[in-house]
Amino acid sequence: MKKSFLTLIFVTVVLSVIAQSPFTLGIKGSINSSKITTENPSVSDYTYSDFKSDTKAGFNVGAFARLGNKIYLQPELLYCQRNGKTSFMSPTNTTGSQTIELRTIQVPVLLGVKVVNLQLVSIHAFTGPAMSFVLSSSDIKIDDVTTPLFDTKNYKNNIWDWQAGAGVDIGMFTFDVRYEWGLTNVSDGDGDISNVGFKNKGNMLTFSLGFKFL
Repeated sequence: MKKSFLTLIFVTVVLSVIAQSPFTLGIKGSINSSKITTENPSVSDYTYSDFKSDTKAGFNVGAFARLGNKIYLQPELLYCQRNGKTSFMSPTNTTGSQTIELRTIQVPVLLGVKVVNLQLVSIHAFTGPAMSFVLSSSDIKIDDVTTPLFDTKNYKNNIWDWQAGAGVDIGMFTFDVRYEWGLTNVSDGDGDISNVGFKNKGNMLTFSLGFKFL
């Protein structure tokens, strides 16, 4: 219901700005700092505890478009790699860690407004949902633990996040910083004792540099 409501809002916005101009097309690259939090569901008495999540660096690369002027719509198509590391205590009181490499095709749809609009420089703020399609190349590495803890088959096919940020345009170049909150879990784990599984959800801080060629 939440995702349907957000989609309805953005369809309304699209209809209100579709007739505006100009249209801008560009490419962009980003570095990100992400934290993928982990929760282990109980499987009988076989549980893990003391989860500690660390931030790790990743990257995004892709293209974006802008439709509108003072108020604009900005859809993007990105290849995104976000990383995370979690340490934990096993049921036998030994420590271990997992390193997640989550690779996705991400499609943010952002609503922006220019708060300062000069001839060569503009400052804008934006917010909107982002849908990510999880790629099969995503990986997880387990250190110091012999029992299998996770299977990448438990990753969902798609995940939803919400982004908000601000940026500045200088001529044909654009720079922005945004924060992304996870709305849905990356995975929901499973109840098989031989493949315990984790619930994962991620937040991410991103710094982007883009070039508008149209």
